[in-house]
Amino acid sequence: MCLYSANTLRATIVTLSANPGDTVSIQLFPAARHEGIVGRDGYIICRSRRFGGVVSVPPSVFADGRLRENHGYIGTLDPEETVRRAESLIGERGYDVLHHNCVHFVNWVNGLPPDTRMSSNLMQHPNLSEVAKNLLWPRW
Repeated sequence: MCLYSANTLRATIVTLSANPGDTVSIQLFPAARHEGIVGRDGYIICRSRRFGGVVSVPPSVFADGRLRENHGYIGTLDPEETVRRAESLIGERGYDVLHHNCVHFVNWVNGLPPDTRMSSNLMQHPNLSEVAKNLLWPRW
C-alpha cells in the first residue's frame, strides 16, 4: 500500500504497511482526525460526512493528499471480526459529528464503547473558527 504526500515541487510515495483490521487516520485540523479501518482489499472503510455514511474507498481518496498514519490493531475483537463488522455497515447512511462519526464507527467495529477514544483536546482547547470552518465544509 502507498500513501501520497505532496510538497510544492513533486509528490513523494511512502510505503505504508497495513493489515486488514488496522486503524488508520489523517489529521484534519489540530483537534480532530478522520479514522477508518483497513479492509481485506486494502481499501479504507470509514463513516464519512463527505460521502454521507459508511463507505469503502481507496487509500488515496481517504487520505486526500494528507499523511496517513497507521495505528495498528486497536480492538478487543479478532481483526477478522472487526473487518466483518466494518464491511457489514458499508452503505449505511448517516453522519453526525457529535454522536455518529468516524471515531464512533471505528470504536464499534473494534468492540470498544463509542466514546472511548474521543479527543478531549477539542473540549479543552477548541479553536472555534477552525472548528466552524471544518463543520461547514463537507469534506469527511
